[in-house]
Amino acid sequence: MEKKDIFNRFFSGTATEEDYETLVAIFESGDVTLFDEYCRGVWDESKVELSGEDKSRMKADIMEQLEAYERNVHSRKRARFFKWTGVAAAVILVLFFIWPPIGFFSNGVQPEFFEVVVDRGQKSTLTLPDGSKVWVNSASAVSYSSDYNVKDRNVYLSGEAYFEVVSGNELPFVVHVNDLQVTALGTRFNIKAYSEDKTVTTTLVEGKVSTEAGEYSQVLYPYHEALYDKASGCIKVSEVADRLHAIPWLKDEIFFDNDSLEEIAVMLERMYNVNVVFSCEDVKAYSYTGLIRNNSLQNVLELISSTSPVGYRMTSDTIKFYLK
Repeated sequence: MEKKDIFNRFFSGTATEEDYETLVAIFESGDVTLFDEYCRGVWDESKVELSGEDKSRMKADIMEQLEAYERNVHSRKRARFFKWTGVAAAVILVLFFIWPPIGFFSNGVQPEFFEVVVDRGQKSTLTLPDGSKVWVNSASAVSYSSDYNVKDRNVYLSGEAYFEVVSGNELPFVVHVNDLQVTALGTRFNIKAYSEDKTVTTTLVEGKVSTEAGEYSQVLYPYHEALYDKASGCIKVSEVADRLHAIPWLKDEIFFDNDSLEEIAVMLERMYNVNVVFSCEDVKAYSYTGLIRNNSLQNVLELISSTSPVGYRMTSDTIKFYLK
């Protein structure tokens, strides 16, 4: 994949954190060769020439979002692929314009993009224009364009969401997660795709979906899951061991499967909007397996403490784990 494709992903809202870092390096170097190649590609594809004003506006938009990304990284906040300001609500519906990728210039119309952003400690639901429903988990975002159900049924996900897709539509329903695409027709499935995780997990409950990433593709059948390894690009399929608890977060349950306390800490931060620290490195290695139905934060902490030599202290919104 060519480097200039980064601009396509940026303007279509599917840029990864690695793409953002690459763009930062490109613009800090002052070398705009790749950007100029992208603009020439727009001309070659659509025969609509970008003016100097268009290019300047596109550059300004890139720089503004890259600066916001850098601020978020430096402040240790989760980077978001779209910019919004002045909103304090936990769940945010954003209407915004982005410069389109190659192909949208053919009719001169820029699509509107809608995004639902769910903060840590919250959940939300969304009904798409075709009637398909999406349950959005904590620290997640789902977006789609005004072309949805007209030209396509493309949805973009960061984080975790459960989808109930309406059948009988000729347009394929496609969820985009960085380099992974999950395509479905009349089905129910969950995708867990947090940026800090090493893998993306697609779990099928009903119907049929295909997962594709580069040269790799797999078809899923009910109660199977596909594990996409971000580093290798490989996709592995396995059967869901416990069908009743295949997607525990939908039932307000928590399931640990030999998860280390370090991994559990990330989940706690998402679910309860807290910060987790450790007294030493050794405490991170303790692992846990089991299902928690009463998933109040206090109950989770008590169960961790009662089943291992790990204690905890909580002050304000910070949890500190230590060895007893």
